[in-house]
Amino acid sequence: MSKQVLRGLAQSERGMTLIEIMVVVAILGMMMTIVTVAYVRYLDQSKVDGTKIQMANVVQALDAYKVQYGNYPTTEEGLQQIVAKGVMKNLPKDKWDREFEYSRNSSTSYSLKSLGADGTPGGEGFDEDLVSEQ
Repeated sequence: MSKQVLRGLAQSERGMTLIEIMVVVAILGMMMTIVTVAYVRYLDQSKVDGTKIQMANVVQALDAYKVQYGNYPTTEEGLQQIVAKGVMKNLPKDKWDREFEYSRNSSTSYSLKSLGADGTPGGEGFDEDLVSEQ
C-alpha cells in the first residue's frame, strides 16, 4: 500500500476530538434540561388537578351535610364536622399536603380554599389559590 493510503486510514481511525465530544455533551445537556422542565411542569399541573378533585369531593360532602342537617358547618366547627357526623371518613388534604381552609359565610354559603403550591394567599400560576365557593 502506498503511504498516502496508510496515512488516510490512520486519520480516519483516530477518533473524536475534544471539541466534538464537548459539542455532543452540550447538546445532551440542553436536551436533558428541556425534558426536566417539561416533567416538572407536568408534576406541578398534576398537583393542581389532583387538588381540584379533592376539593370536589369535599364540596360533595358539604352538600350532603347540608341536605342532612339543613345548613353547612359553622366556621368554628370547620370541616372536621363532616367527619364527626359521618359524612366523610376522613378529610383529604391538598396535593401539597396542607389542609383546606374552610369558612361559612351564611347558613347557605361557604368558601373552601387551597393556598396553592407556595402555601400563601394569592399568587400566580401554580402558586395561585384554588377556591370553591357556594
